[in-house]
Amino acid sequence: MSSSLSFLATIASPFHHDHSRYPRKATPASTHFSPLASGNASAYDNGGDKESILRLDRRNVLISTLGGLYGAATLGHENTAVASPVQPPDISKCHTAHAGQGAENVQCCPPYTDPSKIVDFKFPPPSMPLRTRKPAHLLDADDLAKYKEAYSRMKALDPSDPWSFEQQAKVHCQYCNGAYDQVGFNVPVQVHFSWIFLPWHRFYLHFHERILGKLIGDETFALPFWNWDSPDGMTMPSIFVNDKTSSLYNKRRDPDNLPPTVLDYQYSLKSSGNPYTDEELKMKNLYEMNKTFKESLPLPELFLGDPVKAGEEPSAGKTMGRLESIHNAMHQFVGTPEAPFRDMGNFYSAGYDPLFYSHHSNVDRMWHIYRQMRGNKVDLNDKDWLNASFLFYDDNRQLVRVKVEDSLNPQKLRYTYEDVELPWADRNIKKKVVKPPSGAKPRSRIALVQVSEFGPDPRPLDSTIRALVQRPKKSRTKSEKDDEVEVLFIDGIEIPHNGPVAFEVYVAAPYGGDFVGPDLGESAGSFLKLPHFHIRSSEDAQTKKFSLKLGISNLLEDIDAEGSEKVVVSLVPKVGEVAIGGIHIDLIKTDWTA
Repeated sequence: MSSSLSFLATIASPFHHDHSRYPRKATPASTHFSPLASGNASAYDNGGDKESILRLDRRNVLISTLGGLYGAATLGHENTAVASPVQPPDISKCHTAHAGQGAENVQCCPPYTDPSKIVDFKFPPPSMPLRTRKPAHLLDADDLAKYKEAYSRMKALDPSDPWSFEQQAKVHCQYCNGAYDQVGFNVPVQVHFSWIFLPWHRFYLHFHERILGKLIGDETFALPFWNWDSPDGMTMPSIFVNDKTSSLYNKRRDPDNLPPTVLDYQYSLKSSGNPYTDEELKMKNLYEMNKTFKESLPLPELFLGDPVKAGEEPSAGKTMGRLESIHNAMHQFVGTPEAPFRDMGNFYSAGYDPLFYSHHSNVDRMWHIYRQMRGNKVDLNDKDWLNASFLFYDDNRQLVRVKVEDSLNPQKLRYTYEDVELPWADRNIKKKVVKPPSGAKPRSRIALVQVSEFGPDPRPLDSTIRALVQRPKKSRTKSEKDDEVEVLFIDGIEIPHNGPVAFEVYVAAPYGGDFVGPDLGESAGSFLKLPHFHIRSSEDAQTKKFSLKLGISNLLEDIDAEGSEKVVVSLVPKVGEVAIGGIHIDLIKTDWTA
């Protein structure tokens, strides 16, 4: 891609966004940018009388206290819309998968190929003990011994056994790297980048966990979760790294990121050094998780990802959920940092690291908490989501067909999570966020360059893009904010290769009519894609298009920009080759009153 200078421009997206699914109102509108206040970077706890984002606020359906957060889920919904849900693949038609960048040919087909042996999933009996998943960094000696023994036995099985660690790892490759096509379509099965990401991985963990328990004869066995949403858990758990003889150990991890290195929710390989202290980085992560929940609670697609129907490819202009993007950072943080980005660093091999399953236990826990915060309301009342279905081998060596609607209540699957503090849930956490480290020389104000369009062709993101973007309406009332979420769209994200890609998004208010300061403002989120390759051959390679949607209603309040007619959106490249088609802001109706 050709080089381009950073710029600041008034833009209108050349892409027409389909609003047919989102009733909206709009009118345009102005204020000053005020930087985040610095504070005590070690004040993580959410105890005492601190208010939480779980407490009643604008969103009157949030539960009022942390008490009962892990209580029984309820399910009541009616299906609407014409059905075209993603269906299970034809297991008799598995072919070579592709991982790219030095690992193009991957054999991950399962040893079972007879579709006549598939049965529909049945919930385990209510009498089965409830498995309780605990934080990995707090496991006691007995639980750790069981955990190691379960993986020792799984790894000792014949590699052709569907219960074996080899076959369990290959399940992720089958559904992520093009080993299967969607039935009736020449489109690969893909369980990332869309609304099926969370349900599919929940079932994957469910069966993996039950098989491990079966191998050691313990119905109470539960996977521990990597508690990376707590400051004490923001390093790789020591149980996975300290003992090289352990069944939990994996040698294909980034040696630079072993403990005590603190992870960054916006980590993107070695694209840049970390300018934060450990305490500042932990606070930055907590604020990112706080925003993730606050901005997406009224609109589940922001959390789960865009719809994908039968015959659609998730990467075709779709937006992954905000939680998935954060989850990608942990994958890159752990996995090998150079091509072919083995084990946690790549889709096709991620399941070969036991830490993968602990990582995804916390991803699943975040979804569980999200649903609890929404009063266990069905996330997406769409039967194309609820009836999307997949195949897994269960703990009775039976191939079963599962549906998304079967995944919504963990207690019906007979597992839950240990109740631990949620330090990111403090409603006032924005007041404690530290500023980026000082040291850079102050610069003069940057004059705005006015242009009417982003341009007909995608713009390479090879240096920071700064754009002045019109808001649909300024100074919205509380009622209006309850009714509609303000969403920032990054359109036409083009990725012409299959390596890792990451860029960050910042929002600020201009100081005046023609000037903006050098400060990028506040982070609105990031786009982070793992190395990914699921085409049939190099001749089939083509540029993939994605989009990014970020809720900014609360962010604009945090930076005192609610009165601004326009905001400055900055896109900061981190790693990989990428181009941007456009940027715009819209109001999208929430589902609180749906």
